[in-house]
Amino acid sequence: MKNKFLEATKNILEKNLKIFEKPFCEKKVVLVYDTDSKLSKILWESYAENLKFPHHGGGLRGSVDTEIIIFWDIEKEELKEKLMSLEADSTVVLVQSTNFRLDNFRLRLNLKNQWVWCIEHNHLWYIRDWEIENYADAIEYRTPYYIDLSNKLKERFDKADELIVVSKNWEKLICSGWFEDMKQNTWDFWDRIRAWSFPIWENFTEIKNFDNFNGKVAIRAYPNMTFEVQFPEIFVIEIKESRIVDYSDNTPKEFIEIVEKIKTWEDWECFVRELGFWLNPWITWDRTLNDVNACERIAWFHMSLWKKHQIYRKKFHRKITQRYHIDIFSDTDYILLDWVKIFEKEKFCI
Repeated sequence: MKNKFLEATKNILEKNLKIFEKPFCEKKVVLVYDTDSKLSKILWESYAENLKFPHHGGGLRGSVDTEIIIFWDIEKEELKEKLMSLEADSTVVLVQSTNFRLDNFRLRLNLKNQWVWCIEHNHLWYIRDWEIENYADAIEYRTPYYIDLSNKLKERFDKADELIVVSKNWEKLICSGWFEDMKQNTWDFWDRIRAWSFPIWENFTEIKNFDNFNGKVAIRAYPNMTFEVQFPEIFVIEIKESRIVDYSDNTPKEFIEIVEKIKTWEDWECFVRELGFWLNPWITWDRTLNDVNACERIAWFHMSLWKKHQIYRKKFHRKITQRYHIDIFSDTDYILLDWVKIFEKEKFCI
């Protein structure tokens, strides 16, 4: 398993970030990590070895200008100043058992605004010991595959009129009337998006008119309030005009409490917004990852609860509160886009 992580992190540095090529090889790389979880220890050691002793084509190459920092051994203000003063096109790698926060904003997004390349592995504490090898497989280099699949999905969605999601219990969720411009997370850093959280590889969109989002969908998993994914008995929610209006008798009490909490914050309604399509074939219901951000990348379909969505923020008036965004995961049998199957037997078929 150690070799899997060495190879995966090597490819992230060399093939995705391209830090050994100009102009990036002339810039600094900062690795910030903690040792609060088994997975964070494996990851930071793998990155450190590749940064100090990078191999390419079978030969040893010189190391890049690298600084390795233990998060708990430095004052937050000192670390913030150090990272925010990095030159454009420098690189920061964050290996976090939870999330490193230096202020009220996410560090990854602050670095992105500074034109500093940033990747993060977060919530590693939630990954259980028997899932660690799944995580190694999930971050393996497959960028050409993801780009091809992602482009095919976007091409179809950007001109599609209707989406039908059929659950394994034959419930149907119907979204009609065109979709927002589909966004792509393929880990192709050359698209100039400078900040990603691993594992990635996802496409997402949402319905243009919320009134056209109706039906029932079976739910296979959802996160609790501490980001841990729960796998209960499959239950059903009913959606009318993008709002949850009912759920089956076996719906977990915890899920109902989450919905009710959402309603108290957001005008006594629980919106369903994002339509997410995960592309990662190495995360499955048999090979899970317990953190919601990682589970989100499975080759499947998910939706988001609550009104918050940074990408499509302007669809709501600025005075309307958009407080949270929680992904829930369907028990999908197949998906139709304009009556053509794009997903069946737990994989995309386009």
